[in-house]
Parts: sequence; structure tokens; C-alpha cells
Amino acid sequence: MVSFSAFIMVVEVNLKVEEPGKDNVHNNAFYAEEELLRSELQAMRDCNPLTARHWIVRNTRNVNRTGQLTGFKLVPGSNCLPLAGSEAKFLRRAAFLKHNLWVTPYAHDEMYPGGEFPNQNPRVGEGLATWVKQNRSLEEADVVLWYVFGVIHIPRLEDWPVMPVDRIGFMLM
Repeated sequence: MVSFSAFIMVVEVNLKVEEPGKDNVHNNAFYAEEELLRSELQAMRDCNPLTARHWIVRNTRNVNRTGQLTGFKLVPGSNCLPLAGSEAKFLRRAAFLKHNLWVTPYAHDEMYPGGEFPNQNPRVGEGLATWVKQNRSLEEADVVLWYVFGVIHIPRLEDWPVMPVDRIGFMLM
């Protein structure tokens, strides 16, 4: 969880291939298409390596020397969503695992993506999956960016008795 100051907007960026034609004679041009994430339900997003999807958190009040809004981008690394059916018991309490990115306005009582006591709590649907149902506005708000990443490990004979390192992560640029 990372909290930012007010006057923030979160933008999703997907790269698109330019159509062949006079502006793309070598058929290798591409461009960035941006979408402003305006509300919590819209900001439940997943990685997409086919479009080099990433997210930019911008301060709407500050510009750099080229006139662009300042901010940083979250660049996903290797990632995998849970390989389980939608009704898997662990997903009832850990519904935040269903998406790679969630964005919520900051709220002092929203600290843990699975709810306050996910391991001991028999109740389902707490945490991020419940909070975003309010569909609060994210425009010029003090937002929290929740990035969820994971790895699936298929055991091999060579992994015994000690599994080798499996690296996973993301970058903030």
C-alpha cells in the first residue's frame, strides 16, 4: 500500500500498434493510449503484457520542465493471478487476489486488503472487494494504489530438497 497526497490522478497506459499506411510505412509504429481511472470500480485492473500495460500516478498541480504532469509509473513485472475457480474458498476471504491493481481513496480504517483479521475472520467479502463497491471518485483525491502480484510454482524433482529462487517484483519509475 502506498499513499499519495491529494490532487492525484491515476492513468492506465496501453501501447497500440499503428495501422499500416503513409504514417507507418515500415509497419513498426506504435503509440500510447491513456485512460483516466475515475472511480474505484473502473480501477480494478489486470496486467496485460500484450499492450505493455502500466499505470501512471500523476500530480495534477505540478509540471516538469517540458510541461508534462509530474508523477511516476508502476511497471508490472512477471505476474500471475491465482489459478483457482471463482468460488475457491481462499478467494472468498482474499478477494483482492482477483485483480492486479486496485485504487481507492485513502481511508484511515482501510489498511489491509483482506480486511482487518483475514486469517481468523470467518466472514467473507471484507477488504478491497467490499470497499470498492462504494465506487468513490479517484479524481484529484488522496489515493492508495494496491498492487497485487504473485507467482505460480509447479514443483519439479530438481526443487527437492530446496527450491531454487523464483524472483518476482515490479518497478516504480
